Amino acid sequence: MRRRARRHAGHPGQRGLSAPSTPTPPTIPAAPPGKAIGTGGVRALYAAYFAFVGLFSPYLSLWFDSRGLSIGEIAVLLSLPQVLRIVAPPFWGWLADRGGHRVALLRISAVAALVVLLLFPLATRPFEYALVMLALCFLTAAQMPIGEAIALDLARGDAGRYGRMRLWGSVGFIATVLAGGPLLEAFGLAALPWLLAAAMAVLVGVTFAVPEPPAPPARAGAVPIAERLREPAVLAFLASAFLMIFAHAALYSFFSLFLERQGWGTTAIGAIWGIGVVAEILLFMLQRRLFEHASAMRLLAASFVVCGVRFAMIGVSEGALWVLVCAQLMHAVTFGLHHSASMAVLHRWFEPAQQARAQAAFIVVAYGLGGSLGGLAAGWLWTEVSPAAAFHGAAAAGFAGALAVVLAARLERLERPRAPGRPA
Repeated sequence: MRRRARRHAGHPGQRGLSAPSTPTPPTIPAAPPGKAIGTGGVRALYAAYFAFVGLFSPYLSLWFDSRGLSIGEIAVLLSLPQVLRIVAPPFWGWLADRGGHRVALLRISAVAALVVLLLFPLATRPFEYALVMLALCFLTAAQMPIGEAIALDLARGDAGRYGRMRLWGSVGFIATVLAGGPLLEAFGLAALPWLLAAAMAVLVGVTFAVPEPPAPPARAGAVPIAERLREPAVLAFLASAFLMIFAHAALYSFFSLFLERQGWGTTAIGAIWGIGVVAEILLFMLQRRLFEHASAMRLLAASFVVCGVRFAMIGVSEGALWVLVCAQLMHAVTFGLHHSASMAVLHRWFEPAQQARAQAAFIVVAYGLGGSLGGLAAGWLWTEVSPAAAFHGAAAAGFAGALAVVLAARLERLERPRAPGRPA
């Protein structure tokens, strides 16, 4: 399982926001029975999309490395998906909320992404890689803001129901991340673009099997989304989201390379990634109890503290398996719990007819700005200081994010008396 490390010259991978006095109940009435039929389609969407991500995120840096690119070039290329998340999600979210044809947009973007993936092996230079990455990431950026908006509409504030849908994304991810390692060892890293195309083809099929849900109506007198996004508590919350994904950029961009430099093969790398996803699945299955006993803000703050500890552990691990296993188990909190608590906040603060745009704003700030700047910062720390320093920087961002959550909670307590009409 373990092998000698290769040496590379020049290289060093529910409940929403709680009120200050009267807590909001963890759930609200479930959707009408007829609407529950759509949850199966959402589960399939999550599974198919994250099956693609399970091949894309852990192994793409290894594929670029096998093509002879430097760590600096890899860092820039892997920051492009985050840069596109600054531009693409608002576009797709605006189209989805304005036109109401959410599943149709998922179909169009998935088909076009499949075409781009078939062109991927033809690229040979960094500029060509950048072009195909930009096109691919613009198209795949449609999936999450629209998919999450549909899921939140169906969940209707029930953390348990949302978790049961969302866990299928984790199932899809772990299936491909575990299968990807042996497949790439058997057929070589050159097979990765074709595996990605096969995963995208499955997503295309799923989108054509999902019926179009009715568009949510706009509520008369609702606070405009632009005004809501400028509220200080919302800005502090978005700042915390930025810091969480800034921290995770080191994981998504360089964790696989870090493990490879420590002597682990692709099968072992896939298994180590899989540990985190198994923990994440268990969290989604059991999270309703957490949301019954703590507010989303408290759970968010806890996720950031765990984030800081997790990445500090990876930075000092030197490839020790027991440390890596413990750190990966914390993924249940730093991704799973953080994600569900963030979705609870967004569901509470924004109207159903605003959800796709609210999701887009979250993705822009967190994954767009946070992911791109975090990836560049991690790449700089890796090359100029050490690979471990990239994860120590991520730990610092995690602890800073906890302070942003505390600030958001305090601002919420100050704002709420002035906004009695805000939806609970």
